[in-house]
Amino acid sequence: MRILSKIKRLALNFYFWVFLAFGVSLTFAIVYKFMDPVQRHNTIVSDGKGYYAYLPALFIYDDLSFGFNQTIEKDKHPETMYTDYRYKLDQERVYTKYYLGTSIAYSPFFFGAHGISKFMGWDADGYTAIYHGAIVLAAIFYSMLALIFFGKILDIYGIKHWVKVLVIIGAYFGSNWFYYTCWESSLSHPYSAGIIAMLIYFVLVFKSKPSTRLALLIGFLLGFVTLIRPVNILVILFLPLFFVSFKAFITFCKKHIFKARVLVPSLLAFFAVVSLQLIMYKAQIDQWYIYAYSHEKFFFLQPHILDFLFSIRKGFFVYSPLFIFSIFGLRTWYKVNKFQPLWWLGSFLFITYIFSSWHMWWYGGTWGTRVFIEYLLFFSIPLAIFLNTLKGRWLKVVVAISCLFIFNNVLQQYQYRKGILHYEQMTWQNYKDIFLYPIVP
Repeated sequence: MRILSKIKRLALNFYFWVFLAFGVSLTFAIVYKFMDPVQRHNTIVSDGKGYYAYLPALFIYDDLSFGFNQTIEKDKHPETMYTDYRYKLDQERVYTKYYLGTSIAYSPFFFGAHGISKFMGWDADGYTAIYHGAIVLAAIFYSMLALIFFGKILDIYGIKHWVKVLVIIGAYFGSNWFYYTCWESSLSHPYSAGIIAMLIYFVLVFKSKPSTRLALLIGFLLGFVTLIRPVNILVILFLPLFFVSFKAFITFCKKHIFKARVLVPSLLAFFAVVSLQLIMYKAQIDQWYIYAYSHEKFFFLQPHILDFLFSIRKGFFVYSPLFIFSIFGLRTWYKVNKFQPLWWLGSFLFITYIFSSWHMWWYGGTWGTRVFIEYLLFFSIPLAIFLNTLKGRWLKVVVAISCLFIFNNVLQQYQYRKGILHYEQMTWQNYKDIFLYPIVP
C-alpha cells in the first residue's frame, strides 16, 4: 500500500511526467543514437549543418567562409552525411543561408562537448561523435523546457491535472515533436518550441503584473525566437488570444505597453538580438543584409492549405490526428468566451496560409508538418479545454481515441525511421497498408 501511495503522489506531480518524458527521450537517444555506430555521427545533418556551422567557424577555425566544410566535414568525416551549405556572392564572399539563432541555442552544449574533448585529449574538431551527442541533449533540454512552460500556461487556464498530463505528454509523443527532438535533433523546431513556450508564459505573467524587467525579457525572447526562424515572429498574432476581447487587448497595450519605460527596453532587447544576424552578414560578405534563401520564396497567390492540413503526403491532421480534438475544443471554448476561439481560428488559418505558400509546401524529406511543432502549444490549449469539460461515456471514448492516436504516432516514428513510411511520396494506399503495422507489408 505504501508503494501504491508513493506512485499516486508521483503521478499527481506534473514534474514527474516531465522527468518521465526526459527519461524516455534520453534512453531513446542513448540506445538509438549514442550506441549506434552510424547514427552517433549523424545528428548534425541537413539544415542542421548550416545552423551548426557558425560554432566551429567562430570558435574552432576562425573561418566565416566555412572552408572546413570541405576539409573537415567532407574529407575527414565521411561517416557523416555531407551537406554543402555555402553560398557564394563572388570568389571571395561566402555565406550560409541558415540563420544564427539555432546555433546560439546549441552553444552551451557545444561548449560542453568542446571542453570535454580538449580536457580528455580527444579530437576537438567540432564533428566527432561527442558533438553530435551534444546536439541531441540540447534538443531534449529545450523540449523539456517547453513541456514545463506548457504546464505552467495550462495551470493559468485552470486545467485539471490529468488533462494537463495527457495533453502535454500527448503533444510530445503524439506528434512529430519527439522525433525531431531525439532523431533529427539539429533542426530548429524543438528550440523554437522551448523559447516560444517561455515567451508566452512570461507574456501572461506580464499581463497580470507588468514591469520593465519582464518587458526586457519578453523583447529578448521574441528576438531570440525570431533569430532562430524569422517566420517565428508570427507568434505575436496569438497574443490577443489571452484577453477577453480585442478591445481589452488594445486597452492593455495602451495602458501598459505603449509607455516609453516598457516599450523602449523591450524593442531594444528585440533589435539587439536580431541585429546579431546583420552583424554576421557584415562580417561574412561586407553588407548588412541579404535575402539568404536566394531563389526560395513564398507564393502567396498559390497556397496549398488543404494539402498542408489534410494530404497524405504531409497533412498536419493526418500525421498528428490528436489535434483534431483541438478543433472540437473551439466549440467548448466559444461557450465561455466568443472572442478567444474565433481569434485562435483566424490566427491558425493565417499561419497555415503563410506556411502553405512556401515554394516547397511539404518542406522536403520530412515526417509530417514539422513547421507546426513550435505552435503545438496553441493547439494544446483548446484540446485541454475540450477534455477538461468532458464527462462520462464521451470522456472515456475521447481519451481512448486519443491514446490510440498517440500509440499510432509512436509507431509511425519507427516506420519513418525504417523507411516504411516514405519521407515524401506517401499515398493513401501505402498508408492503409502500413496502418498499425510495424513491418514492411
